[in-house]
Amino acid sequence: MKRLLVAAAALATFVTGSAVAADMRTKAPTPRAVSDWTGFYIGFHGGYGWGRAGIADLDLNESNPNVPETRTPLHAPKLKGSVFGGHAGYNWQWGQRGVVGFEIDYSVSNMRQTQRATFHREETVIIDGDNLPEVIPEEFDTRTLKSKLDRLASARARVGFLASPEFLLYGTGGVALGHTSFTDTFVARFPNPDGPDDVTTLVSRASTNHLGWVAGAGTEWKLWDSGLMLRVEYLHYDFGSTSLAFDVTRDGDSKRDSFNMHLGKLTTDVVRGGISYKF
Repeated sequence: MKRLLVAAAALATFVTGSAVAADMRTKAPTPRAVSDWTGFYIGFHGGYGWGRAGIADLDLNESNPNVPETRTPLHAPKLKGSVFGGHAGYNWQWGQRGVVGFEIDYSVSNMRQTQRATFHREETVIIDGDNLPEVIPEEFDTRTLKSKLDRLASARARVGFLASPEFLLYGTGGVALGHTSFTDTFVARFPNPDGPDDVTTLVSRASTNHLGWVAGAGTEWKLWDSGLMLRVEYLHYDFGSTSLAFDVTRDGDSKRDSFNMHLGKLTTDVVRGGISYKF
């Protein structure tokens, strides 16, 4: 009887172990889910930009008839500063590697430059051959040009490749909008020993919208299959050439004069990082 019980117990142990082993062999490892990039997203971005407004010295110093050319020369503005804004878009993922999408963005920019030039004149001249010298009163001229690119926007297509389920490499390109403003202030001061100095101030202002194109590339990381995505990207903007229409005021009065100045080419480069959330 004892031998029978021992044999039964051994048989039960063998059958149970075989069943567990068979069950373990039939359970394959759970495959990792492929990250899904399809969907609508919104986000914010910030970065740094630099640009150049293609204005020649000749344009700056001769287009404005109110500023003597030889006294206060300036050079083409070189714009630098921060960029902050928001973006929204939609992605479509096909297969396990491809992602295409469309995105719009709007940024407030602080890309600017301020230039200043000064001139001091005091001349002695001969009057009508009488050999009598006359000293022209001293004149102190100051010219300040403030240039600013204050807004950027674009509508772009994106085409990307998934290097891994969470890591996207992409190129982008589309239509771009920009807005610039320029303020050219000329101050002529004539010292008066008998009273207040005689000061004349001419302020010329122009602002305009620009239409052009933008292209760039970037990387984006989808955080652990969540809706959060981090990005780093570079964008190049080209707005071509245009004409700047300046309105001139004198000593704070109403519009006194106007003139046009040629803007040869406006280009801008921006490097920015951002965070998005996919719904």
